[in-house]
Amino acid sequence: MLEKHGNHLPLGTDMYTSTAICKAAAEIEPAIVFPYYFFGQIAEAIHYPGTLAVSHQMMMDTLLTVCDEIGRNGIKKIMVMSGHGGNNHFLPFFAQEMPRLNRGYQVYTGFAVGLTEAQRKEIQEIAGYDDLGQHAGLAETSLMMFLQPELIHSEAQDPAEGRDLGRLAGIKEEGLFTGFNWYASYPNHYAGDHSLATPELGKKIFDMIVDNTVQKIKAVKADGESIELINEFAARGKTPKCN
Repeated sequence: MLEKHGNHLPLGTDMYTSTAICKAAAEIEPAIVFPYYFFGQIAEAIHYPGTLAVSHQMMMDTLLTVCDEIGRNGIKKIMVMSGHGGNNHFLPFFAQEMPRLNRGYQVYTGFAVGLTEAQRKEIQEIAGYDDLGQHAGLAETSLMMFLQPELIHSEAQDPAEGRDLGRLAGIKEEGLFTGFNWYASYPNHYAGDHSLATPELGKKIFDMIVDNTVQKIKAVKADGESIELINEFAARGKTPKCN
């Protein structure tokens, strides 16, 4: 993704982090890592320069074409690992389309930079701070300090701009979603406080996330059911019958 990450991190932060994580995981548990893919859901950030927001139809069509080409080259298990929180609705929907599309490969979607609850608590204890930040905050800034320190300009961002403004609170409390939920809370496209970030903390986070990704790769490799399910579903879909 290309989007603002506060004033202190580069536009391509999500690509830097997710690519580094996947490459490091593949060195431990061998897998093919394709070049980073930067077309994702980012409509909520078009009010800032540097955002590349394409239509949802283009996102679907382009990602499907890429997966089709990977499948045509003989790879039947494709992991789409996202480093961008804005894809958390789009990618599962993309995967949900696969039964209708009747492809001969399986798509697995996941969040490349996700921490378990236990890992989050450990990082909070190390940092001495509970708020790891939702976007360009403590955790993400630490990660980038470890991976790409020359691209960080911590002094350029005022931490006060990362607080939740609390707008649309009543809507959110009822579990309702709108496309403006994020903007209502964080119009500066910065959520958290990066001021306590350190490269040492970033290294700890990186190692945890890489290990999580290794486990995901192992799970996909061990999956011996998906192709059978795809074929079974396709056969039953041709002539639907009631039980």
